[in-house]
Amino acid sequence: MIETLLLYGQWIVLILSVLSLFLVSSVKHKTRLKGYILTGVSRFSGALVFIFFDLFAFVIANLIQTYIAFRGYYRNKKIGVTISNNDTAKE
Repeated sequence: MIETLLLYGQWIVLILSVLSLFLVSSVKHKTRLKGYILTGVSRFSGALVFIFFDLFAFVIANLIQTYIAFRGYYRNKKIGVTISNNDTAKE
């Protein structure tokens, strides 16, 4: 059962990773924020898959990428709020 989960899980992680790259590269702020969240989720799930293969360097790399993705989300969310407040102040 674990082998089947890993076999299909790696492809799901790949699809989520590619989709998150498309979302992060968007010019729309809200779409980019969704991309950061999806990147964090896909990297964390990738770390879980690598644990089963005893590839701990990849686990650490994926956890670092998870941290960077969520940090990017929170920083961009703050910037988006600041930009929105400035836009409404000009009107």
